[in-house]
Amino acid sequence: MKKIFHVFALCFIVSVSSAEDYIVMDDETETFLCEIVNSIKSGMGYESEIKVYISTDQTLNASAIQSGDIVVNAGAIIQSSNYKELIAILAHEVGHIEGRHIPLLMSHMKDFMKAGLVPALIGGAIAAIAGNPAPLMAGVLGGQSISQGMVLGKMRQKEEIADTKAADALKKLGWYLFDGCLDMHKKLASKSFVYNEYLSSHPHSSKRIAKYKQYYEEFKNKPLSEKVQKLMKKYEAKFETIKKKLHALVIQNEFLGELYKSPKNNNEKYARAVALYRLNKYHEAIKLIDELPSEDIDQSAYYNEIKCMALINLKRSKEATEIAKRLLQNTRKIKDHRDLVVIYAEAVNSGNIRPHAESAIKYLQRIVSPKNDDLSALHELGKLYTMTNQLDKASYCAAQTAFLAGDNKMAKIHASRAMAGKDPVIKRKAQDILNSLKDEEKN
Repeated sequence: MKKIFHVFALCFIVSVSSAEDYIVMDDETETFLCEIVNSIKSGMGYESEIKVYISTDQTLNASAIQSGDIVVNAGAIIQSSNYKELIAILAHEVGHIEGRHIPLLMSHMKDFMKAGLVPALIGGAIAAIAGNPAPLMAGVLGGQSISQGMVLGKMRQKEEIADTKAADALKKLGWYLFDGCLDMHKKLASKSFVYNEYLSSHPHSSKRIAKYKQYYEEFKNKPLSEKVQKLMKKYEAKFETIKKKLHALVIQNEFLGELYKSPKNNNEKYARAVALYRLNKYHEAIKLIDELPSEDIDQSAYYNEIKCMALINLKRSKEATEIAKRLLQNTRKIKDHRDLVVIYAEAVNSGNIRPHAESAIKYLQRIVSPKNDDLSALHELGKLYTMTNQLDKASYCAAQTAFLAGDNKMAKIHASRAMAGKDPVIKRKAQDILNSLKDEEKN
């Protein structure tokens, strides 16, 4: 996992979290969320790629961030009662991105600065958008009444627009899930702070509830098409799977032992296996994974990520290698199983299983792109290049890993070593890193 960088973000709701947040690297959840987001953005006519990241934060929140991507808190999934409520959250965030609300708000902020708005209030507005209203409230109570009204008015406007864009996209897709939207806003209303419209970054909950109630009444008797019904049935099943899995991934260690201790279904067995793995009870985790169905190859691949990691920890890397390779050969889309590719490579490296080295390299090369920031993939790829005596490539991977991790000294050392090799492509890439380091030094 890697830390979330603090970014300018538009949040679904204002919430406060004191704990440090991390990104959960989980293909199964990301693939599910991205599939929904891609459908919604097509409903809005938005063509740019939107990546979805999952935060360990357990508050009911999601954020559209400055890069044009979305961060979904684990709490937004865990606290959603069903897939419809989750879709309501995602649709709202896509509405922010399609409407370019973050660049527009940043432009407004510059205008406010020109008009004499004090920097402290600007900082407070950004903090409120990112999830903490306290600095903004301090600025407001400090007397910046005219300026804060300008800031908050713009923020409320963007929230209302995102709500409308979300509703319009759902209508266009034939996803008449306004009962889920309505239930989500009622849930949010129950968690809201004491409301004062003049001091709020979001429209009053009652207004949003009334708006979605109107949508619900208008479309409650409109049937879903057969195609949409089939899709929603799939979403319903996958939502229940990832909700329990995420619960096991992010819950505090002291509660793991009791989580789904007597599992009632496959989803709870899966989550219990995750919990057991986190507790280092690898044999018990493997036993539960072996009880899960294997008819769906992609779901089986997600299940067996836990088994393969447990086997590696039990020093049974050869078994993990064979299982991971077999599953990767049969999965429908390798890009949906990046974690399993990295686990396969880790098994090969940890067991020094040379006959699988070239195969593992090829799989990693399929998921590593020039813009990729997956440190674990680059790290394993570098070790595999070392195993196969491709030392210039190994040096480049080490340089890229160090650069992405912010260790400029090691990045420079490894990039210089890569430059000493004969591969012109590697030398060019290594030079790009050295050039980037020089640019950073100048700035």
